[in-house]
Amino acid sequence: MSGSLGHPSHPVFMVDSSGNLPRPQQFYHQRGPGRHLEPPLVPCWTFPPARAKLKRNGWGGLSAGLLVLILLLVFAALGLGAYQIRHLQTQVERLTLEIPTKLQNNAPQKLVGLDPAEFNKKTKTTAAHLMGCADQNKSSGTLKWETKIGDVFTEGVKYSNGGLQVNETGLYFVYAHVEFGSNLCSLTDILAHIISLKRNNNHRAIMEDRQEGFCMEGRSDVWMIGSHLGSLQHLKESDWLFVNVSHAHLLSRHFHSNYFGLFKIH
Repeated sequence: MSGSLGHPSHPVFMVDSSGNLPRPQQFYHQRGPGRHLEPPLVPCWTFPPARAKLKRNGWGGLSAGLLVLILLLVFAALGLGAYQIRHLQTQVERLTLEIPTKLQNNAPQKLVGLDPAEFNKKTKTTAAHLMGCADQNKSSGTLKWETKIGDVFTEGVKYSNGGLQVNETGLYFVYAHVEFGSNLCSLTDILAHIISLKRNNNHRAIMEDRQEGFCMEGRSDVWMIGSHLGSLQHLKESDWLFVNVSHAHLLSRHFHSNYFGLFKIH
């Protein structure tokens, strides 16, 4: 045995920088009188650090890129939200300005410059509508009219003895309808329907209709034929209007088949 007793030394493992398994490290004892040297201890890891491994595999750069993308999406969402809020604010401001204006325009306004009583007087209706009477004078040919029964009226117009008298000069629409019917007729019959005007005791026809050729020889069934007259007429105050027919005894007795009227336009 040697004069200096040597102490047993434990093997030390070193880690290969390439990440392989640890390999044993050789060491030597320095023998000397009264002393011995131990080899220095080195830390040992079984696996390389996670950061180094991620860096080698490229995951570090990918994580940074993903973080940047998330931040961009967040900023885009914030910007879109700010735009929507601004748009809503603009709409609210516009409505705030428009609503008072509309309410002001729809508010009732006072009628200026015309007294209500005078206004009603100016817009008074001048019109008449009469229905034919069942009993007519067969000899005169001037028709009489019903003024109380049914949908009849006279406003601003006077009725007397079959005629309508206007009390204002103006433009009027005048109309009349009659209907003839019978089971007897002659081939020479001519049905006349006339609206006449009386002014200063002078009579003249202003509208006229004549029906002929309606009768057929040997005919025994009931026949019906109507005649309608209507036109614009410029009438003067106190003018009279009448309806005349040639065969009053052939007039239909249906209440709504014969009527006469007028209304002022201007």
